[in-house]
Amino acid sequence: MTIKQGCICGRDIAGNKTTKFLCGHCNILYDPKMIGLFIGRFQPFHKGHLEVVKRALKEVDHLMIVVAVPLRKTKKDPFSAQERKEMIERTLAGHGVKGFSIHTVNDIPNDDGYVGHVRQLVPNFNVVYTGDNELNRRLFTEAGFTVIPSERFFGISSTKVREDMQDKGAGWKKMVPDEVVEYIEKKGLGKKVER
Repeated sequence: MTIKQGCICGRDIAGNKTTKFLCGHCNILYDPKMIGLFIGRFQPFHKGHLEVVKRALKEVDHLMIVVAVPLRKTKKDPFSAQERKEMIERTLAGHGVKGFSIHTVNDIPNDDGYVGHVRQLVPNFNVVYTGDNELNRRLFTEAGFTVIPSERFFGISSTKVREDMQDKGAGWKKMVPDEVVEYIEKKGLGKKVER
């Protein structure tokens, strides 16, 4: 890998995997590896989320999965950050997925400060996968990041999974990876999903 010098402030160097850049203006060494960020609530982690992770890892060198922690718990957020993290770890290990890390980030009451808040808590990234979250898409785009919205794969949403869990049917099990089904049943977490 070569190191080039010159001012590159404000230039997009992502994707050039053979050259590092030393900015002559700010004296920062830029490593242009593609580092992705996928942020979500994952309540619970489902097959659509898994598909986003798999596709993202075909495009980036490393993917940081951020488990968002709400300011206050609601019925939409039955699973703890640790439970969601374990669901994701077990699923990705079970599918042989590599090249990721998992981080938790507490929400803040100020949307305008959210991107800076995330940047303080996770390593550098240059590509953001937003799912269908319009707010995250707008915030990270306005902050200058490359944002890749993901379609809703297989028509699955965590809301639909939780609704099926509330109805005590087995339909939810088809929407989440086997590792998540096993984890929820083993830990008795179905009772945390309220109407």
